[in-house]
Amino acid sequence: MAQKTLAELIDGDLPPAIAALPPDRLAELAETVERAEHKEFHDLQAAANSLLDLVPRMLRGAVKKAVRM
Repeated sequence: MAQKTLAELIDGDLPPAIAALPPDRLAELAETVERAEHKEFHDLQAAANSLLDLVPRMLRGAVKKAVRM
């Protein structure tokens, strides 16, 4: 994963209490947020793939193409 700052990961300005944290804590928090986003992406991808089990086998290719999976 590319190291991004917390400000790059969060939409908008950081709350003053968070912006006042020491740089090492900000880096740790940014890493935690980035890991959580990565996990969320993979969890959603796995959930979408498991939903394909409900689609008849002969239609799965068309459904994948329609939803661009």
